[in-house]
Amino acid sequence: MQGPKPKYEIDLTTEEEHELRKLANAYTAPYAKVVRARILLSAYDHPEWSNKQIADEAGCTRRTVRKWRKRWAETRSIEDLPRPGAPRRFSPSGESAGNGPGVQPTTRGGSAAGAMEQRRDCTTSDGVGDGGEHRGQHGGAMVGVGEDQAVALP
Repeated sequence: MQGPKPKYEIDLTTEEEHELRKLANAYTAPYAKVVRARILLSAYDHPEWSNKQIADEAGCTRRTVRKWRKRWAETRSIEDLPRPGAPRRFSPSGESAGNGPGVQPTTRGGSAAGAMEQRRDCTTSDGVGDGGEHRGQHGGAMVGVGEDQAVALP
């Protein structure tokens, strides 16, 4: 065994062992939690292993193994600690923290509805551009390049 004997011995109840094994083999679990479960199970199954051997087995660093051995001994949890700082002001679900609906998409200098109105001004009722500044006067066909651009072919 390389290095000193690990400081924190891992003892698991039958229920904890079952839950960690289930998590370590889960395909849909968050990867960080899977690695944490593998660390703890390796330490439990092989108490004679060093942190380096466990790190090699779990695919992480010795520092990570030390951190999760210690965290397990203190909290018996593999959950992240709360993040410092102010609470989040935006959530992906569309609800912001205390302000009702989430952030609405906008364009530069205006709202999304205003951008759609500007776009309609360049098209006729059938949705095809009326020409305007996009029409080439070279006698050739008009070819679309982008959403708002056209190039005249000679």
